[in-house]
Amino acid sequence: MLRAIYLHGTPLTLGRIKQMEPKQHLATKSETFVRRVVSDSRWNLEDEQMCQVLGFTLHGYLFGIGRVHCLLDVSEIHAVAIEQLAGIGIGRKYVEGMIEVAHQEFVKENNQSWRNQLNGVGHSHALKEDLDVLVDSIFTNTALIKKARTAQVKKPFWKFWK
Repeated sequence: MLRAIYLHGTPLTLGRIKQMEPKQHLATKSETFVRRVVSDSRWNLEDEQMCQVLGFTLHGYLFGIGRVHCLLDVSEIHAVAIEQLAGIGIGRKYVEGMIEVAHQEFVKENNQSWRNQLNGVGHSHALKEDLDVLVDSIFTNTALIKKARTAQVKKPFWKFWK
């Protein structure tokens, strides 16, 4: 399809722009992002925290692209996310539950939970072409969450003198 923009009545040809079905466009963006994450040497499918960080970040990323750019329904966005995460080896039932929680966290007002913050990270990168920062955020945020969780482990009350 040949597209043109008119400036003062004169067409400016942009060349051939390939039109892609919105859901296919979303699936392609999802696959590109997830492929970059799982091909990184730091990726570990056996790390449940890392899988959750990827899931919540991916939800925000796809929600941004799917709703703003592709005008897709929430169910279509969730279907793409579920297929992508299940396709890399995370259990389908686990993924379905995680995506449902991600959506609930995302639509809750004034939510400052770490899950919603991960949604926000993905959402803020939705229309960016460079995925380096987003890919790196999966590993950085996994490490930060693990560090925060180990810092929350408190000493028993009877060891107050140490």
